[in-house]
This record gives sequence, structure tokens and C-alpha cells, in this order.
Amino acid sequence: MNIAILGLTATSYGSLTYLQNFLPELARLDCVNRYDVFLPSEQVPTLSLDQLNFWFHTPRSAPKSGAWRVLWEQLVMPWILRERQADMVYTTQNLAVLLSPVPSIIIVQNVEPFFLGEFPNPLPLRARLWLLRLLTALSLRRSHAIIAISDWEKEFLQERFHLPGEKILVCHPGVTPGFGPAAPESAEVLRKQLGIAPPFLISATRLSGYGNLLNLARAYVSLVKAGKVTMPLVVPGEVWDRRYIGEVQALLRREGCLDQVKFLGYVPHAQMPLLFGHATCFIFPSLLEACGTVLIEALACGTPILCCRRRPMMDICGEAAVLFDGEDPDDIAAKLHQVLSDPTLRQLLARAGLERCQQFSWRRGTRKVYGIFQQFDSADRTKPDRLPQVPAS
Repeated sequence: MNIAILGLTATSYGSLTYLQNFLPELARLDCVNRYDVFLPSEQVPTLSLDQLNFWFHTPRSAPKSGAWRVLWEQLVMPWILRERQADMVYTTQNLAVLLSPVPSIIIVQNVEPFFLGEFPNPLPLRARLWLLRLLTALSLRRSHAIIAISDWEKEFLQERFHLPGEKILVCHPGVTPGFGPAAPESAEVLRKQLGIAPPFLISATRLSGYGNLLNLARAYVSLVKAGKVTMPLVVPGEVWDRRYIGEVQALLRREGCLDQVKFLGYVPHAQMPLLFGHATCFIFPSLLEACGTVLIEALACGTPILCCRRRPMMDICGEAAVLFDGEDPDDIAAKLHQVLSDPTLRQLLARAGLERCQQFSWRRGTRKVYGIFQQFDSADRTKPDRLPQVPAS
């Protein structure tokens, strides 16, 4: 069987992390079927595999920008799929190849388009989200199988689009290799590589409206002004909405706290374990996530976690996090002060996180996706009768 994997969105963070873990696990499972993997040229050195049944392609004509790339995928990929004699196509993003001549499988990693208008966004981003919402809705109906990355996401998609439950398979992300408790001597590595020294707080959230950094900033400022917090707040990540982050920085500047919040910009994924491992705690104020892979990574590092009292964040962390009302800065401040003032609680959270992360496995999730691949036959290109049931081990 010839299987195409479309991963042109794998430029950073979510989609890239997914393929970095999914492709090696898939290679361990399957050395027979042919895989044509389509990637951005800059990611081929890091994602390619030395296995004969995996072929990596970087289409020269594929645009890098989002809207033009989407158009290219919809108009050009159907011809490429025919040329490569693909039997199916798996897209590692929300969007199926709508005119695909073969069955499509998609993974939904972004639910923000379905909540358009609920969070502040500039006009160009709202337009982009509107287009993504339209195309994702079409993709959900066009696809033969859908991968959801949390139980909450599956329930949401079923209810919102009246999809049959058997069409959606939940495959949680796992713990990326390299994420674990930090060795004490690695604090010097952190200082040299990122200029950060413990103690510090960390918040790795989407730097846009739903990431909710503004309410966290309000909570942090109140604790600093009350003399309850002296350590800096470290914020890694690329700015998604400059206007929104401008509001955050304006607040910090007015309150005299701008120098205490360190915006690091893009931090390579391989360096994130250093930040998690040496942080006093991780605050995740995001109001909306399909899963919250960053929570799984923080759990694996034994970092005490505070997060929003919403699903799927609550489902991911279980008892290994202190929950707060993300829309109430006073509650965020109270819960953060509770954790910072109680070393025993932080130790309990760290131990619970290390136990909790064992429930999440890239290998198990990849086996589920591979099970769907196996149920397609090149001689009978129809949807599988049912999605596979994969043992928990």
C-alpha cells in the first residue's frame, strides 16, 4: 500500500513535534508499506528517516505562507497523489485534501477556528480563522477517519458536527524523548543557552487572546506589588498576536513589572526541558486547547503545574495540577501564592506529574493511527468498517 503523509505545516511547535515523534514510531511498526512524506525543506534534515520504505519530498512549488500553501495543497496535491499512486493520504493538520482521489485521514490539532469571536484577534487573523473554520468543517465531512487528540475534542466534534463516534479515534500525544526531570548541573547550561537562572516561574502559552496571558500578567503584578513574589516570570514562544502582547506589555510597564517578565521569543523544542526542569512552577492560563501537549511535557519534567479549570486541561493533568478560574486574575493569584508558599504541595504535584505522564505514549497513539492505515485496502478504497481498538499497553 502507498500512503501519503502531508506535513507541510510542520514548521514549529505542534505539527513539528507531532511528526518528530510520529514518524520514528511509524517506522518501527511498518517496514513494508511505502510512505511518501511531504515536508517543508528546512525540516527534512531533522525528520527524514533512513528506512527504505519512507520517501521524503519537498515540493519546490509549494508556497510557505499559510493561505497560498492551503490553496496549493487543495489544487496540486490531488495530481501528486495520482502521480505517486497513493492509496490514501494522511494530513497532519485540520485540513483534508478535499479533491483527493483517494481516502483522506486527518488529525485535528487546532480548535481555535470554531471559537472565532470569543477571544480578541486582529482582523487579518479573524479572516484566517474564518477560512480555516470553513475548510475544517468541509474536511471533517470529507475525511474517512478523524484523529482527535483528546477525549474532550472528540466529544466537541461529535456534538458540533453531528459526526458518528466510530469515525473519530482519540490518540493522545505522548512524552517527547528528552523531557524529564532536570539534572542539577544543567542549570548552568540553561544560563549559558538562554540567559535564565533559577528560581523563576514559566508560562508557555499561545501568545494571543485565548492564551490568556493578560489575566496571568494581572495576577502576577498583584503578587509582586504585595511582596509575595520576587522571582521573574519567563515566557517562551513566538508572538502570534502583536496587538494582544502589546496590551500585556503595556500593563506590565504601567505597573513597573516589565523587567520582571522575560519574553524569550522562539525557543527550540529541545531546550524546553531545561526551562521546565528548573522552573519553580508552570502556569498554563490558556482558555482553549485541543489537548495541551505542553502540559504533558511539563508533567514529564516533574514541574508543579497550575492550569485553567477547563477541559481538556483538567483531563490531562488529573490530580497533578492546581486549578484556577482563568478569567479571574484574583483566583490565579491566590492559587499561585498557595503553590509558591507550600514546598510540600510542590513536591506532591511534582511526584503526581511524573506518575500521570506515564498515561501518555507516542507509541500507543501511533499504533492507533497505523491500525487505521491497515484497515484500508488498495483494491477496495472505502472507509474502514470500524476504527481499531488498541490495547492500553
